[in-house]
Amino acid sequence: MHKIAIDMMGTDLGIAPIIDALKVFVKKYSDVFFVLVGDKAAIKEGLNNKKIDPSRYEILHTSEVIAMTEGMMEVRRKPDSSMVRSAELLANDKVEAFVSGGSTAAYLSACHFIIGELEGINRPAFMPFIPTIKKGKSVMMLDVGANLENNARDLVNFALMATVYAKVIMNLNNPTVGLLNIGHEESKGKDYHKEAYKMLQGNNNINFYGNIEPRDITSNIVDIIVTDGFTGNVALKTLEGMAKNLMAVLKQELTKNIFRKLKALSLRKAFRGVRETFDYRNNASALMLGLKKVAVKTHGSSDAKSWISTLEMTRKAVINDFVKKIEAEIKKGV
Repeated sequence: MHKIAIDMMGTDLGIAPIIDALKVFVKKYSDVFFVLVGDKAAIKEGLNNKKIDPSRYEILHTSEVIAMTEGMMEVRRKPDSSMVRSAELLANDKVEAFVSGGSTAAYLSACHFIIGELEGINRPAFMPFIPTIKKGKSVMMLDVGANLENNARDLVNFALMATVYAKVIMNLNNPTVGLLNIGHEESKGKDYHKEAYKMLQGNNNINFYGNIEPRDITSNIVDIIVTDGFTGNVALKTLEGMAKNLMAVLKQELTKNIFRKLKALSLRKAFRGVRETFDYRNNASALMLGLKKVAVKTHGSSDAKSWISTLEMTRKAVINDFVKKIEAEIKKGV
C-alpha cells in the first residue's frame, strides 16, 4: 500500500475540508495509506463521527504550526511543525509523497532544504493543470510560482520533466510544448526567451510547437506551456479570477428578470457544463517537479473538492513512479 503524508495544519479553511476529502478518497481507492501530520487533538476532533476506516491512516502529532502568513525561515524556527515533519517523512522514505496547503514560502523552503532537487535541476517548478476549451483536456503549465526568475536552461528542464509526466501518466505519445511569450515570432521576448526558443527547437526529446501567447493558454493548442515562475503565477491567477468572475456575471445576467430565468432553465445543463469545465477546484494543486521525491502543493483555501483532486494527482504520481523516470531523462544530459 502506498503511503502519503498530509500536512494538516496552516491552511485557510482548517482541517475539515481535508477530512471530508479523505472520507471520499479512501472509499474510492484502496491502495493508499495516509500519515496525518499535525495537532493530534485537533485532527481527532475533525475525524470525530466521520467513520473513516482507522486502518487507512495514522496520526503523527506535532507541537508547532507554520501559519499561512509566515515565511521560509519558519522551517528552521519551527522544527516540530507539521510541514517540516511531513517533509522529513518523505526525505527519510517513510512515505512516498508529501502534500500541503500551507504557506507557499515555507513549503518551498522545506522542499529545498529537506527533500532536495534532482541532480541537474537548479530550480524546481510548480506544475498545475489548466482546463482548456476541449472537454476533459487540460494543459500543463510550469513554472507558476516556485521561482521569481528563470533562465533558458531552466525552461528546457521544465519542458523535459513535463514531457516525461505527459508520456508516463497522461499517455500522450508525443506531447507538444509551447513557450509563453508576447508573440508567436521567434524574435519576440527577452533574451532568455530567444535563447530558450533555440534550445527547445534544437532538442530532439522535446516536441516544440513554438511561442504561445497568453490568450491561447486555454485554447488547447499545446499540451505543455513553459514560462518563468513570476509570469506563470500572474497568468494562472488571472485565469482563475477571470473564470470565477465570468460565471458570476453570467449568473447575474441570467437571473436579472423572470423571462431570463425561464429561458435559463432550459440551458442549465449547458451552463453547468461550462462551470464544471473551468472550475479550478478540479485542478487546485500543483506538482513540484524537479525534486528527488513526489511533493504536491494545493491552494490554502482548498475545499473538499479541491483536496480530492489533489490527492488523486498525488496518487497518480506515486503509483507511476514518475520521479525516477524524470531523473533518468535528465541524466541523459539533453
